[in-house]
Amino acid sequence: MRLALALVCVPLVAFGCGSGSSGSTTNSSSDPTGDDSADGGSGTVMDDGGISFPPTGNQYVDARRCPACHQGPDPQSTGVMSGALSPIPGDFGPGVTLYGPNLTPDTTTGIGSWTDDQISTAILSGIDNQGERLCPQMSHFPDMQPTELQSIIAFLRALPAVSHQTTPSVCPPLKY
Repeated sequence: MRLALALVCVPLVAFGCGSGSSGSTTNSSSDPTGDDSADGGSGTVMDDGGISFPPTGNQYVDARRCPACHQGPDPQSTGVMSGALSPIPGDFGPGVTLYGPNLTPDTTTGIGSWTDDQISTAILSGIDNQGERLCPQMSHFPDMQPTELQSIIAFLRALPAVSHQTTPSVCPPLKY
């Protein structure tokens, strides 16, 4: 199963369709790639009473803007992080068409059969569960802090599994 897991926090990140979280992060980035690696994405969240606490997995996912590429416009009906319904808009170069894969724990169409180490490798290094490189447009986060990485993986594992096969991305010369 070839999920070009373009954990496309790619420009996934470039489209800001976050699913929304309560609280406001103090480290939100204006970087159009969504790569918050300068601060490791380890900012705190402030509640309405001014008390800070560590962000949760969904807040990290929203801050990285992952839903912009990995879910449809109505996640209540199609599923949170269940994959793109149409190609990700943008000019990514000749012959490149990107689709955000299903990141739910579905074992057939999502990442349910991936180990935590495989998910970590995809996020940090851009290598999928079969040892293949993800599309270069997928933002990789080598400087992501372990706490953020673990929170994101826990969040993805806790999502309801959604059986939704996405169209594979095409990003020559790597994937076809």
